[in-house]
Amino acid sequence: MESPWYSLMTNVSVVAFVVTVWTQLRDVFERFGPRAVETGFGAMMGLGAIAAMLFPVQFAPGVFFDLRTCLLALAAFFGGPLAALAALIPAITYRLWVGGVGAPAGMVSMTLVTLAASFGHLLLRRRGLSIARWHSPALALATCAIGLLTIAFVPIDPGMSDWVPLLAARTALLFLAVMLSGLALTHDEELRTARRENQIYRQVIDELPDSISVRDTEGRFVIANPATATLLGVSSSKALIGRPGDELGVARPASPPHTRETHWSFQQPVERPDGGTSWLQTLEVQLNDPSGRAMGLITHNRDITDQKHLELELDERQRVLAFAMAQMTDGVAMFDHAGKLLFCNARYQKLFPLTSDVRVPGANIRDILAAAAERREQQVGSSPADVAEWIDEITESLHHDAEEEVHLYDGTWLRVSTRPSPDGVSMVVVSDITRLKRTELELLDVAERLREEATTDALTGLVNRRALDQRLEIEIARSLRSDTALSVILLDIDHFKAYNDSYGHLAGDACLKAVSQCLSQVFRRPADLIARYGGEEFLVVLPEADAEAAYRLANDYRELLAALALPHQASEFGRVTVSLGIAAYAPGQTDRNAADLVGRADEALYAAKSGGRDQVSGWRRRFDVLPRSLRVVH
Repeated sequence: MESPWYSLMTNVSVVAFVVTVWTQLRDVFERFGPRAVETGFGAMMGLGAIAAMLFPVQFAPGVFFDLRTCLLALAAFFGGPLAALAALIPAITYRLWVGGVGAPAGMVSMTLVTLAASFGHLLLRRRGLSIARWHSPALALATCAIGLLTIAFVPIDPGMSDWVPLLAARTALLFLAVMLSGLALTHDEELRTARRENQIYRQVIDELPDSISVRDTEGRFVIANPATATLLGVSSSKALIGRPGDELGVARPASPPHTRETHWSFQQPVERPDGGTSWLQTLEVQLNDPSGRAMGLITHNRDITDQKHLELELDERQRVLAFAMAQMTDGVAMFDHAGKLLFCNARYQKLFPLTSDVRVPGANIRDILAAAAERREQQVGSSPADVAEWIDEITESLHHDAEEEVHLYDGTWLRVSTRPSPDGVSMVVVSDITRLKRTELELLDVAERLREEATTDALTGLVNRRALDQRLEIEIARSLRSDTALSVILLDIDHFKAYNDSYGHLAGDACLKAVSQCLSQVFRRPADLIARYGGEEFLVVLPEADAEAAYRLANDYRELLAALALPHQASEFGRVTVSLGIAAYAPGQTDRNAADLVGRADEALYAAKSGGRDQVSGWRRRFDVLPRSLRVVH
């Protein structure tokens, strides 16, 4: 049997050799998938455990110690349950084949280590954690602890004392072997992860359509993707590595604009080989080493030529639009769905001089309207409730098509048109219609005057014959519907032709005016209608007045005119007098006709003339006797 120290060192060499071989062969197994890696790793560790058992340290007859548990622990902890089985089965099989009194204790020790390491692996996986470097010393402690616990099952003669130093040395070497091997495997996994990530990053960078490159402090390319080669007109990205950027028209890395900045961006024009110009959006990031010293520069270039052209075109359109808005005679404003003013031209502000300072982008329509009411720019109402209702109404009108006319404090008239869009933005167009409104009012005034002239007698101001005919028909129909009385009085100035001949036509006109003014003093009900029937004749329509009431009023008028004592030397009375004829429809009389009613009044007037003038006469049917109160009065 060899020296126990030689056997222990040989075990350490086996462990180191197996771990090293696995790190070299792992790439082969990775081609077949993760299961192949786990199985291969376990098998490799199992073979290593068998190799370690080939160089045992004998403590007692049939009792051997070695570093087999190191490789079993590594297989279970780093490879998982599948790798643990692939390592444990051949190792236990070999230990059974070797036999000896220590075989049961050895198999228990191998099994416990494998189970403990497998449990640790599953625990990390369940928590979503990766194996870290501090796990290796923890695994080494657990492996050593299990090995020491199983000594109780080993049949060792208590009288032997030389196995204690060997056990201590074996435990120390086991701890170091597990820890160092674990650190080596962890480091190998970190390198592989970094390599995979680098491959992913490299593929991402190569597939990017934008130019990405890294240059050192001397301006030489260290990394470049194909897009960079295309941008600089080089055949491939490999042809750029090591070449100074100056040779390709790329400036050396510049100092940052501000000393504390680690990245900065700018736009720059680049001359193309065909003589054209491309625009690049460039982002530069300073690359530092762990101590903070600059190592180079990462440059990202994006071709924004099309975007730049669009921006220039948009700027030009905006300038044209701004000029057009400034020259518009109408005010334009845009509000969002919440009533916030998004845009307005200068004309819009100028049209509202008292609130132009609050009509700015960002202001809310409610604040604008409140200021307009407070500053009396518009006449809204006297109470706060009126103002609040007005603000609510105008705010709500932003959400649907609306058009209104606004009268400002200084007499200005504005037309406000609102047109909402589907996206909630409303456009408001304000037009100054003051001249149009004044013209409209003037036309309405002219139309009113024309209407009055068409229905009013120019000399007396009374209703003319045309308007009388229309109103009389209406009153006939109304009295028929309501079954009420209706009376008319037809009067004529006595000897009016002789009056004109004696005093002249101007005096005749004055006489007509005086007669009409007396009529207005007697017949004062709102429903009464006084009209110049023609020449010196006048007709009075008295709705809801019977013959008796018409007679009293007619006689009152005759007496009022007599009291004026207008001189008339050609009259037998020496003053201006009138003759009056009355006609009436009584309630219950359904046969009513305007021409018939006026005709009857004309017959009654003829009777008054025939009876001596200056009197009131009521109409009577031939051969009928008039009521006493309606008989001719002299």
